[in-house]
Amino acid sequence: MMAIISDIHSNLEALTSVLEDIKKRNIKKIVCLGDIVGYGANPNECVEIIRKLKCKCVAGNHDYYVLGKESLNALNTYGVIAILWTKNIITEENLSFLNSLPLVIKDKIKNKKVIFSHANPKYPELWEYLFPDYVDDVFDCGDLIFVGHSHIPFVNSETGNILLHKGVVYLEDDKKYLINPGSVGQPRDRINKASYCIFDPIDLKVEIVRVKYDIKRAYEKIVKSGLPKFLGERLFLGI
Repeated sequence: MMAIISDIHSNLEALTSVLEDIKKRNIKKIVCLGDIVGYGANPNECVEIIRKLKCKCVAGNHDYYVLGKESLNALNTYGVIAILWTKNIITEENLSFLNSLPLVIKDKIKNKKVIFSHANPKYPELWEYLFPDYVDDVFDCGDLIFVGHSHIPFVNSETGNILLHKGVVYLEDDKKYLINPGSVGQPRDRINKASYCIFDPIDLKVEIVRVKYDIKRAYEKIVKSGLPKFLGERLFLGI
């Protein structure tokens, strides 16, 4: 069993609750699809947790923004403020960790070519979004492709969308799949619970899991830190 997490965005409350849920399920293997930082009030704490997990992890665009590897021109005002704030407080050790992360990880699970990437793995440096109704030609990359970035959980096969929001999908052995676990720290599918997915390579099963967390606490810390109030308010709405 493997847990796939993504888009934590410095939300310590959400990350802690998700990891507690993963632990209760006795899942040992975790993969992180990037965007550990940005938006929320606890970038250092979240990066340190991922560092201690020693899990496979790719970089996201917000991780690159904090490193100064990408221009902030693509971000809205709220995002820019959050990145500049994060740059001011993040430690050198955590920056070094973010800088060590690859954009794509390739793996082999049973007879499947598995890809982990934050955005479209064909052009990871372009940070292209993949949505349920827009998958491009991503299936050329592998058999099971896990991506984040959109903050919207879904499972999509070559033949069309299968699942949104939550639940279990049994994968067919002869098909390729694109899987987004959703966002741990800033869900945008109008469900305000943290989102991640569990992949069972034995039964070829994917489950999207939603986890309650202390949104009020996360909101209060955002406001207290001086970050835009909207970044906390949106957590209640799942947008």
